Amino acid sequence: MKKLLLITSLFVLVACQKESEAPAENSTEESASTPGTSTGSNAIVYNVNKNTMLQLINDVRSKGCNCGSTVMPPVGKLEWNDKLAKAGYLHSVDMNAKNYFSHTSQDGRSPGDRITAQGFNWSTYGENIARGQSNEAAVMNSWLNSEGHCKNIMNGRFKYVGVGMQNKYWTQVFGTLR
Repeated sequence: MKKLLLITSLFVLVACQKESEAPAENSTEESASTPGTSTGSNAIVYNVNKNTMLQLINDVRSKGCNCGSTVMPPVGKLEWNDKLAKAGYLHSVDMNAKNYFSHTSQDGRSPGDRITAQGFNWSTYGENIARGQSNEAAVMNSWLNSEGHCKNIMNGRFKYVGVGMQNKYWTQVFGTLR
């Protein structure tokens, strides 16, 4: 698992990726209230404007970019996945409620455990987390200005994405189905 920790006075970001031959064991997820969703053009899903976030992600993926000193060529667009978004949202809720910032939940669950618990049968996944940004554009800008996060966004192996936010704790989850 690759980790990158970037700490500044305004925000903290962490990125990780993992591939596996078998999904992590399914773990029990504590329930949390789920905000309503809308199918309109400004769909808000798990406290994130789904359409804005997906457009920001796919715009950069379709053009390519530099992730630090690494030139990343254009890659295919991602599709939104509500299971990944829910896993991200519940992790953001947990980090906010328990005042921590990590890919590993305080009960020891990994991102793979959390997305498996939501029923996403993954072959590979990645996760970006951030804290402190007020909107989708700000958090995407932060992630794109961090080499590890940017590489997750530009990873052509990922086919799906979901993002959740609670009280400025952001979790962006990428995955590919088995």
